Amino acid sequence: MNVYHKHHIIPRHAGGTDDSSNIVLLTIEQHAKEHKKLYKKYGRWQDKVAWLSLSKQISCAEATKMAQSIANSKENKTPAQIEAARRNFKLASESNIGKKHSKEWKIKQSIGNKKYWSKVKDRPWQRKTYIIEGKTYHGLQEVMNTFKCTMSAVYARIKSKHWPGWKNEGRFKNGRN
Repeated sequence: MNVYHKHHIIPRHAGGTDDSSNIVLLTIEQHAKEHKKLYKKYGRWQDKVAWLSLSKQISCAEATKMAQSIANSKENKTPAQIEAARRNFKLASESNIGKKHSKEWKIKQSIGNKKYWSKVKDRPWQRKTYIIEGKTYHGLQEVMNTFKCTMSAVYARIKSKHWPGWKNEGRFKNGRN
């Protein structure tokens, strides 16, 4: 039993409509091949995502992530869209300057930030550099992996006079100590 998809001959992302003259029924395999042809011919990222997803080279979740990442990248924005984003960011920033916030608001913000940042595993701009025995290591995880020790062991060695080459002289990537 074949499953059929409705395929837009001229994709909607390329200005095609939902008019019946612009739609054909295709099997999933045929649908994937059509998007591959469109991608090879026009180079549109939307066709690439559709082709990879329909041909099961990437999962639905990966396709969504890829589409969001590409769509939100600066290269896919018009100058007007970029300027609008800058203007909106500036307005949002200015609206909070000098504003006094209630304790309740601060608590809500703190909880929201903790939820958000707990999901972000790698924050390279916050990764501290450690200088150990003259060599620079980027991040605590790299030190722990290299020396096969725990976080507390790393900090104990940095504090100990018995490990003179272990110094916490590094800085965060953003320049803070």
